[in-house]
Amino acid sequence: MSEKNHNNKLKAEALWIVGFMVVLAFAAGLNFYITSQSDFSIATKMSGSNQIPKNSTPIIVDGYQWAWSFTYYNASGKQTSVDNLNITVNHTYTFIITSTAGSQSNAVIHDLYIPQFGIQVYAVPGQNNTITFTPVKTGTFVLECVEYCGYEHYLMRGYVTVVA
Repeated sequence: MSEKNHNNKLKAEALWIVGFMVVLAFAAGLNFYITSQSDFSIATKMSGSNQIPKNSTPIIVDGYQWAWSFTYYNASGKQTSVDNLNITVNHTYTFIITSTAGSQSNAVIHDLYIPQFGIQVYAVPGQNNTITFTPVKTGTFVLECVEYCGYEHYLMRGYVTVVA
């Protein structure tokens, strides 16, 4: 191989690397810009403490292999749903998140993630973690477990529907 051919290959390789780095830097900058916008989040997080505000509706979120259970009280009494939660826009809610053993499983760690709300909270056996938020837009949003919790981890998906 001639030295000129070798130098051309090095230049081409360097050009590809620099081009890739420019594209990667642009994508990272765009991602940072979009996610830093105040209206990016579909919900407003108020706290990550264990205090439940007086104007908040508490919802017990129980992660088990392989589903999410939501329990809360309203005018009709105790309501429980699995993998789907219906809530009202511009109302404050507090998730009380934990993990218990299901009928065929041991309690394991889960991680509730609702990306459009900016919420990610661990569900740990024997421990209550809370987060308070207010949804500010209507729609249907995905929730999922992002902590590998066993063979059927992929089933731990559901929806939060925010209505007017």
